Amino acid sequence: MTRRRFEVIVIGGGHAGAEAAWAAGNLLPKPGSVGVITARRDTIGVMSCNPAIGGLAKGQLVREIDAMGGLMGLAADAAGIHFKVLNTSKGPAVRGPRCQADKVAYARIVREMLEARQEIAIVEGTVDGFRVAGGRIVGVEVMGPGGNAELIEARAVVLTTGTFMRGLMHRGDARTPGGRQGEGPASAISESLRALGFELGRLKTGTPPRVRRASIDWDALEIQRPDERPTPFSELTPAGWAVGPVACARFPMLEQVDCRRTSTNERIHEVIRANLHRAPMYNGQIESAGPRYCPSIEDKVVRFAERTGHGVFLEPESHETDWVYCNGISTSLPTDVQDEIVRAMAGCGRAEIAQHGYAVEYDSVLPHQILATGMTKRVEGLFLAGQINGTSGYEEAAAQGLVAGINAARRARGEGEFVLGRDQAYVGVLMDDLVTKTPTEPYRMFTSRAEHRLLLRADNAPDRLTPVARELGLLGTTELGRARAAAFGERQDQLAAIGRGLAHASIGGEAVALVARRPECTIDDLRGALPGVRAPEAVWQTAFAEHRYAAYIARQRAEVRRQGEMEHRHLPVWVDYAIMEGLRAEARAALSRFRPATFGQAGRLEGVTPADLTLVSVHVKRQRAARSA
Repeated sequence: MTRRRFEVIVIGGGHAGAEAAWAAGNLLPKPGSVGVITARRDTIGVMSCNPAIGGLAKGQLVREIDAMGGLMGLAADAAGIHFKVLNTSKGPAVRGPRCQADKVAYARIVREMLEARQEIAIVEGTVDGFRVAGGRIVGVEVMGPGGNAELIEARAVVLTTGTFMRGLMHRGDARTPGGRQGEGPASAISESLRALGFELGRLKTGTPPRVRRASIDWDALEIQRPDERPTPFSELTPAGWAVGPVACARFPMLEQVDCRRTSTNERIHEVIRANLHRAPMYNGQIESAGPRYCPSIEDKVVRFAERTGHGVFLEPESHETDWVYCNGISTSLPTDVQDEIVRAMAGCGRAEIAQHGYAVEYDSVLPHQILATGMTKRVEGLFLAGQINGTSGYEEAAAQGLVAGINAARRARGEGEFVLGRDQAYVGVLMDDLVTKTPTEPYRMFTSRAEHRLLLRADNAPDRLTPVARELGLLGTTELGRARAAAFGERQDQLAAIGRGLAHASIGGEAVALVARRPECTIDDLRGALPGVRAPEAVWQTAFAEHRYAAYIARQRAEVRRQGEMEHRHLPVWVDYAIMEGLRAEARAALSRFRPATFGQAGRLEGVTPADLTLVSVHVKRQRAARSA
């Protein structure tokens, strides 16, 4: 068995793996510091399901990833073919930038950007096992494509297997091992994790059929147009950027496309009801839970029996193929039923299905076994990110990859852990939710999950997180990092200039701060009050939001300060909840299972009350005194 070594190993080249490798490479600038192990190089960055990035709450995640020096926003800007900000009729706290991406271009861009980094080496092969010594990860056993076995050593390992751990695809009564159409499962990793003592769960996701565009009566359907003035995800895109062969010299880079809207109907619902006995979800073939907020069409028909139709968005997948994604009819029904469903939709009477929908069952690691850093509690130096933690979505996976990659690199450098708070970022909300809740379905991010969402807007992501990235060293000394630092400095200067001007300006003889709070006040009103200030639209959006919601923002920041003591008050790892007299059994079970890192996390556990926390505080003091004695 041959040997080689990296500082950090990333297993998997999906959205979590790509982001983990990118972040680790930013912190470990020596050539060959980070190894990315993937079964096939050409599957890096593949969009297995909907070729879209962002959306409600998910767009905030992408903006935050970008503010931290990440990859996803850059790739989405370079590959986007339909940009649209969602919820524009509502306040800025719940607006979400989204783009339909060219899935072929997106995967190619991600792969080429990783390949362009001298810090990152891509290794083709499959992981058969982990090497652990003294409770710490020291390496992984890899089988190369030619059958050569190799031990690859590292100080930290990030595991991002997506839906491939014992992946099983369902379509009607047909069951095929695999985590994605045309790709086999990763079964050895599940067994290796079990051997290390990890508790695994089983989850499900699904995908809809794809239809060839030429077979759709495209012009007869309702048009869904992109925004006339598209909004980029990355702060670097307006000025342009380049990484290796990938360049984003203008925005948008690719020709924009229209989508179309059709819907299911009562005839389709009757077909589905008549075939539920052939649906894996309803005949007992699939036992695991799927995403409640992205249900299959058969699940919609059963759960919402009163509905006579459900909207379906027909979204072109790429300029390089003629496939159209049928967003809204995810299904694992047999192919003949899928044919009937698709052809009964308006505009699809002659539709030719290029790929039928299917469901995937896969293993996950129950996330009470990880820390908010992504590192497992059982094996030091082993980090988990993405769907392996019970989440759903590219953006959630990438956010976890960012956190795990940062912490893996910091561990390799002998530095302390890095954790984002719930008041700092949606990324912090995501990681905290994972370590305080047991998933019964794949976790999806929503704005409603963030109690401080007015502070965590998409528009102010760089103001919140780029200083954090700079302090961590994520911006580095690369040309891209220098450009990001310069863009942030310019943005801060522009915001400061607007703030100074508005402090002394008036609209119609009344102070701007008062006028801005009125519903009829617009960004153009603020801009008109300061004719001498030049700033891009994105900066004016932030300035407007800060003035419009100043009172509410101040209230949320005061609440954050009040909660700060509990959030930063640590619970020692050696605390023994089993011997705490008077602690309720429900609280004892939850605390022993999740092992929260702080009193704040403990208070968010189901079954733990404020009275329980008071008792825990007393016992911690006693146990600390006993240990000291």
